[in-house]
Amino acid sequence: MDSHIKNEEEKKEYFDSKEELELKIEQLALWIKDSHHFVAFTGAGISTGAGIADFRSGKNTVLETGPGIWEKKALHLTEKPKVSTDMLKAFPTKCHMSLLKLIDEGYLKYIISQNVDGLHRKSGIPPEKISELHGNTNIETCPKCKKEYLRDFRTRTAKTVKDHQTGRVCTVKDCGGMLNDSIINFTEALPEKAMDLAFYHSAISDLHLVMGSSLRVQPAASMPDDTVKKGGRLVIINLQKTPLDDVASMIIHAKIDDVIDLLMPKLKLTIPTWKITRRVLFQLDNEATLSVKAIDVDGTPHSTFKQINLNINGKVTENKKEPFVFKDKFSKEFILELIFHGYYDEPGLKLTLDPKNLNNKIYLLEYDPYTKKWDEVTALDYYFD
Repeated sequence: MDSHIKNEEEKKEYFDSKEELELKIEQLALWIKDSHHFVAFTGAGISTGAGIADFRSGKNTVLETGPGIWEKKALHLTEKPKVSTDMLKAFPTKCHMSLLKLIDEGYLKYIISQNVDGLHRKSGIPPEKISELHGNTNIETCPKCKKEYLRDFRTRTAKTVKDHQTGRVCTVKDCGGMLNDSIINFTEALPEKAMDLAFYHSAISDLHLVMGSSLRVQPAASMPDDTVKKGGRLVIINLQKTPLDDVASMIIHAKIDDVIDLLMPKLKLTIPTWKITRRVLFQLDNEATLSVKAIDVDGTPHSTFKQINLNINGKVTENKKEPFVFKDKFSKEFILELIFHGYYDEPGLKLTLDPKNLNNKIYLLEYDPYTKKWDEVTALDYYFD
């Protein structure tokens, strides 16, 4: 395992000239267009544009997030960076949104991520298209039945490094396992399924694009090298040098989002604007028991609501804890007020619902975090397993 302390050469940042950058990105665009199995490998550097500090940047970095976490700790630095954002409030960057677009357009086949900030999943990356090797601050899992839970809040509550229990319990029938956060700390084994998929996609990749990773943490750092050993191309975008520079087909020294700004037009693609989509399911049994739950795109339980208020003919019932279940007479239209955790300033949303048209429906709620408004509510057919 790599030491947190680096020499000055490892901290040094390099920058391509404008002319060099243009030529390299032109070539990268051609390689992406010609690729058959394009894989992206992301590290902490892709989220500095979101205001999240990386680990290894030196004291004199050009990044507005300032020195990396380990540099600050080693040098006892206390000066506040120009830009700093809590992970729970960070917006996916141009890089995150471009990777989503590349997947949607069929270019990018898989993402291998060392990031724990959850921004890939927030951007809309399908769970089956990514291996989050070091975990996700918003995900916890059951060690007994392997059920996964996505939360809008930070799952890790442990006080010691090796303790991962969150204090919450698995809700799968007849399981009741104590849930663990998904964060992988140093010396801990990577999640087996995520690691196996990452190695598999690396081995069959003909183009492996590393973005914002020092490639110094094993075993993840060996994955791009697997692509090279199988005859594929490796491209590295990083301000610092990496141990795999010697085997790379191309090295781009520039900020990640600056590269994306030049790359996407060459692919004739537009970077999508991030919007938040929430998916809500309703189950009404015998017009007497209403269950409200949120899910992710793959059906994974998603803790989206902080509170839900039921209004039937002016009578208001509050529920501040999952599972959100209400017992009443649901014979006529009623109002549900959904109250969110609010890390993106989501206002409460009131839905007027007809019990006759409620079951087997999924409601898509779309929120624009830039205008801070709910743009759209769409009801679609949904069939429960």
